[in-house]
Amino acid sequence: MVVMPDAIYLLGMLTNIRGKTSVVLGATRGIGRATAALLRDEGARVVITSRELARAQDVAAQLGEGVEGRAVDVTDPAALAAVFAEIGRFDHLVCTAASAVLGPLAEVPLDAVEALVASKFWGQYHAVRAAIPHLDPRGAVVLFSGTVTQKVLPGASAYAAVGAAIEAAGRTWAAELAPRRINTVVPGVIDTPVWDGLLDAASKQAHFAGVADALPVGRPGLAREVAKAVAFLLDNEFVDGASLVIDGGHRLI
Repeated sequence: MVVMPDAIYLLGMLTNIRGKTSVVLGATRGIGRATAALLRDEGARVVITSRELARAQDVAAQLGEGVEGRAVDVTDPAALAAVFAEIGRFDHLVCTAASAVLGPLAEVPLDAVEALVASKFWGQYHAVRAAIPHLDPRGAVVLFSGTVTQKVLPGASAYAAVGAAIEAAGRTWAAELAPRRINTVVPGVIDTPVWDGLLDAASKQAHFAGVADALPVGRPGLAREVAKAVAFLLDNEFVDGASLVIDGGHRLI
């Protein structure tokens, strides 16, 4: 029998996910939600988080049995430590909480840049640090960066700097926290709700049309495609300290 790649997930062949406990931060929409759904489908117990408890619980109910929702602010180290202690031992930590800031250096609001650093860098930093007492010694962490670390995008200097810092930190943590594995997903242009906070509807449509024309694959990416990359990094025990680019060939143009 020939097994197509997508069928791998349907056949439950991700053996290091089934029966494990996966914590997915910022999992109520976009890539986080798609990741939580895929891990649940693979037989993991999944804990998703949001700043708002009602939102986390509502999405958990939508995702179904085996998913629970909790509230946490990733910029609050004490809150992260408390929620991880409540969860108990877990096997996977996925830091998908999304934020982005675009704008020329001379014009982008500094408070927006500081908020980006607080959530995108310090949020992941605090999460990994708080997870150490609870993460299984053979567990795995997936961090998130972005392809602006690989390909220059004018107006994205803050996002690029934060992403590069996370990738560098991830490699260092992989050595420091071994045998736990630490990897980083580096997504390109992915069709998720994060764009709604950056562009109006017409600008978003035009941007995505331009991306579709430019990318070798001919379209923006989907949240589920990034979720599959996360699942791969959690499952494969021989991948460590890596930055996995999921960009539809964006670096090639």
